[in-house]
Amino acid sequence: MQYQQRLSANNLFVVFVEITEMALLKKLSMAAATSVAAFLSLGTLGSNPAQAALFKYSFEGEGASGYFIYDTDTVGYQPLNTDYLRDYDGSVTEYSVTFQGDTGEITETGKRGTQSQISDEARTVVFISRPGNIGYDGNNEDDFIFYIPKALRDGQYGLSVRFSYPEGTFPSGDANTQPTSFPSTVRARAYPYWDFPNSTGDAAFDGTVSVRVEKIPEPASSLAFLVVGGALFILYRRQRKSAVPQENS
Repeated sequence: MQYQQRLSANNLFVVFVEITEMALLKKLSMAAATSVAAFLSLGTLGSNPAQAALFKYSFEGEGASGYFIYDTDTVGYQPLNTDYLRDYDGSVTEYSVTFQGDTGEITETGKRGTQSQISDEARTVVFISRPGNIGYDGNNEDDFIFYIPKALRDGQYGLSVRFSYPEGTFPSGDANTQPTSFPSTVRARAYPYWDFPNSTGDAAFDGTVSVRVEKIPEPASSLAFLVVGGALFILYRRQRKSAVPQENS
């Protein structure tokens, strides 16, 4: 049988199962089968382009809940040509947030890919709030900001959600990288009438939320686990079958 040069993930798994079955007939040891699985997954999948490094930022508190998934491989943009502010246009791949404010409930959901301009996609922003920096409000804080442009809200205003951490929380000390490790609680503010630099509007929500950040496994890694897991399952079944005493005829 001839195989195409590029195998889909499902075909890859089927081919490996067939190889493992034949190896088992020759009494291949479990260690050898696992080595073959590792070699196959790394050798074949390793030639694919690198996957995005995705992290899910979830938060919850009284009057606020939601999450957004952001890509740490997104290249940042310096709107003010400084190291204390960086916009990561299009970094957010998916989001769902809800806030209870003075003007009622604010709910926004969406995914990346609906806009023709990357600057109109949801993004993360890193701002180092220090004296002398434009936008400094009197508090020395490290801000991680989730921003939904007005193009995604079908209106005049964007939604800016600011998570303000104590000074020095971000180890880099600047805005040149997106953080992936955070304290478990933070002050959050939601500005539903954001029209910077014309106006930021008032915060509809201002409170403390709990935070959880987790890395999303890459598809290649998930497939590798599937391949190895399948091999071990086949070995387990074969060994159990061979361990059953044969009845005398």
